[in-house]
This record gives sequence, structure tokens and C-alpha cells, in this order.
Amino acid sequence: MKKPNVILMFVDDLGIGDISAFNSEGKINTDNIDLLAKEGMMFTDAHSSSSVCTPSRYGLLTGRYAFRSRLKYSVITGDSMPLIERDRMTMADLFKQNGYSTACVGKWHLGLGWNLKENFRDNPVMDKKYYEDIPERDLDTITRGVLLPTWVEGLDIDYTKPLLVSPNDYGFDYFFGMAASLDQPPFTYIENNKVLFEPTKISGEIVLNRVTAKMQEKWQCGPTAEGFDHEQVLDDMQEKVLELIDKFSDDEEPFFIYYPTPAVHGPLLPNKNFKGKSRLNAYADVVLQTDYYVGQIVEKLKEKGIFEDTIFVFTSDNGCSGVADIPLLEANGHFPSYLYRGYKLSLYEGGHRVPTIVSYPNKISAGSRCDTNICNTDFFATFADVLGVRLADDVAEDSFSNLKLWEGTNECARKSTVYSGFTGFLGILKGAYKLNCVENGGTDAQFMADIFDNIVARQKFELYNIIKDPAEKENIIDRYPDVAKNLIDELSKVVDNGRSTVGEKQKNVADDNWFQINWR
Repeated sequence: MKKPNVILMFVDDLGIGDISAFNSEGKINTDNIDLLAKEGMMFTDAHSSSSVCTPSRYGLLTGRYAFRSRLKYSVITGDSMPLIERDRMTMADLFKQNGYSTACVGKWHLGLGWNLKENFRDNPVMDKKYYEDIPERDLDTITRGVLLPTWVEGLDIDYTKPLLVSPNDYGFDYFFGMAASLDQPPFTYIENNKVLFEPTKISGEIVLNRVTAKMQEKWQCGPTAEGFDHEQVLDDMQEKVLELIDKFSDDEEPFFIYYPTPAVHGPLLPNKNFKGKSRLNAYADVVLQTDYYVGQIVEKLKEKGIFEDTIFVFTSDNGCSGVADIPLLEANGHFPSYLYRGYKLSLYEGGHRVPTIVSYPNKISAGSRCDTNICNTDFFATFADVLGVRLADDVAEDSFSNLKLWEGTNECARKSTVYSGFTGFLGILKGAYKLNCVENGGTDAQFMADIFDNIVARQKFELYNIIKDPAEKENIIDRYPDVAKNLIDELSKVVDNGRSTVGEKQKNVADDNWFQINWR
């Protein structure tokens, strides 16, 4: 039997309530995504492994919780060095080793092996105050995002030289995209291991508000290539994906396209065909633009006669961001997190319960629905199962195959799911109960500021019955201390074993200041 093609569309900051198939009372009608759900399977209890971008992407591509890596909280910057360990097998490696053509198009946000300028501080390109705080770094140094940066990111990079490490080194035959989010410098396109257009100017805001809608159409100050058009980026990425489907469909080998679209992350800049179309705001317009892209991909697959033989995964990296203008949306009857509490950054459900659809006509019954708990780390083991590959002990340590779920049974080895928030604190979901290892989702402004200043108060926990109380309104930890203790014990085991799957114990990257797990 021919191996299936795979397209994994990983949307940026899309809430579960933003898709009308998951939220029938929402005000954004995503007709094409809804149709994909009717042709495949909806997962109503699907979770990202983190409520922010970088760790969620690490979890997806490695099948391993990101708190096991060097990144214990926050995200990495666009000019950061690589986060994924160079000897770690990725999902793309899995496909490549099994005869697939592999490609990644869109937002990488996992760090790149930049060549750095020599003595760049002696050749100022702008006021010294914007670059004197840039840390000394090398290929093995990740740069974590901070709340208020005191330097302009990317000024120390030599954009004329090829990347020392790129997605090509993680199993992708081809890469076209950006280093990070649409609002993070550097602002230029990268193809394989080369920057296509050298940044020659600086654009953007020195201090960018990423938690409210006050700067909805703005981006962070940084190096920018001449002619780089933020509004054009989404269309350029979509065009490249359609071009690759055309190319790959003429080959005998199956293909894997990882499509981490920069939509619907800020800046929110819908193209002229979608500007104002939602009659809500720019965020809703970009959601509709993304819905249109899904329709184009399905249409292209059907035109090429390969839709039946293709696994098409549609999901999001985390919940909706405050940049979307949540107060305005909710005032108009649209709730991006549906009935769940919290949004991006948070340990509450709205931060990491994500819309997830899988279409695979040769295996999945049309119009099916799965209410079993899954995590985005599970796609790795599931694809391995589809290909009949047995994974080594040091690969995808937090990935459980969902293939039986795709086939319509309720069989799944995953018994609990661990997730993390922006401040790096963890939570665990098992059965009806959910334990958050921090109060208020870990998103209070002062709390976040204290974390970045290494000010840590005594850890507090919250316990919810997510079946009876999906909105997480009632913290029941005082009434069920034994349940809380059992969940803490299980979480400790998952952390200490270096894995949640069965297998040989593995090591997490050590960090002497890993205060988020002080409860151990």
C-alpha cells in the first residue's frame, strides 16, 4: 500500500472557539475548515504541550515536552540560536528516513545557526543604546524573549553568510519561511540555509504590546529587508505550499509538508480580499483568510487526485492572543476560547486546548468525532505507527500513538497530559481532574514580571474537575487533597523519568534555577 502524503498545518494563536465547527455560536464562519471536519475527524479534547509558541513547536516536532530542553519558560527570539538538540530525531527525520520528500514553509521559531558579525559593536548602525546590551553568544546559546528588551534583536547577525544550522539539518529537504513570528525580527525570507534578502534598515516598535490590541498592526523593532511587506507574507507562504503540492504530486515519492503559517499571530494585516470581511475586526478577518487557505489546499489535493491518500492535519500551537482584541470579540458574542477559561500564555484550558482536525479518507471515517484527550506531541508516534516504524527509547519520549483513535476506537495509551505556560509552570490533566501548579493561570502581570526578575514566591496549586467545571470556576483543591497529591506525584514521575511513555529513563537538560518545579 502506498504511503500517505502528510500535510500538517500549524496555525499560530488560533483559539478553539474561533472555528465554527467547534463553536457553533461563534461569529466567525469558517466554512472550509468546517468542511474538512466533515470529511475527517474532530478532536474536542486536543491540547498543545504549551500555551506559547516555541515550546509548543518543539513538542510537536520532537514528540517531547519542551520543559525537558534548555527552554524552561518564555519563548526564544527570532535571532536566537537553535533550541532543538542537534542529535535529536525530529518528525521530519522520521519521514525522510522512510522515503518522503520533506518541506517546511512558514514560521520556524526554534532558533537558527546564525553567523555573527565580528566586532559589530565597533560599527554602529544606530544609537548605541539599542545594541550595547546584546549578550555575547555562540552557536549553543539560545536567547529567551524578555518582557522589555533593552536591545534591538538581530543587529549582530551577518546576513550575507549561510546559516550554520537550519531546518535542513532537522530533516527538511526544503525550507522557505521566516525565523520566527510575523512580529519578531529579523524581517526577511529564508530559503534553506540562506537569507534571501539582506536586511538594510530598521523598522518597528521599540516596545511592542503583545497582550492587548493597542498595537494590533505593529511589529517589534528590528532589521528589515528592503521591500519586505508584512501584509504579503501570509499569501507568499500559502503560494509556496500550493506550489510544493503541485511539484510533489508529480513525483513517485510521498511527501510531508509542515506548514506553520504565521497566521493568525500579530501583526494582524489581512489582505485586501479579506479586510473587513468578517465585520468584526482584523483578527476575525485573518481567521477567514486562513480558512480560505485551507479550502485552497483541499481543492489542490482533490485537483491532483491525492486527497484520499493524504493525511491533512489542522491544528493550532496555543490559544488566542490578547492582540486579537478579546474584549471587542466577546462584546460581539464571539468567544475565542469557547466555554473555556484563559487564553494564550495561560495554564487554563483556553491557553492550550486547541482546535484539531485530521482528514485521512483511507483511514478515518468522514464526520467522526473523538473526545479522548490527546496532545500535539502525539503526532510523532502516530505517524511512526502509520509507517510501521518502531521508535528508539531516546526518541519522542512524550508521544503516544493515536492511530487506534483515528480508526474509531477509544484505545489510547495516553493516561495524562502535561502542559506548560508562558512562565514555565506546569500542569497535568488526567481523567476528570486537572492540576495547575500556579495560581491564576500564571498570567498576572506582576507575577510574570517577578518571574523574569527571578523573584519566586511560595508555589500554590489549583485543582479543577474539568468535566463538571470546564470553565475552571471552582478551585476544589481544599476538598480533594488526595487527588491533588496523586497528580503531583504523577507529574513528579513524568518530570524525573525524562519521559511519559514506557521505556528507558531519559535525562532532561539540567538547570540550577528551574524554580518552576520546586514542589518536587
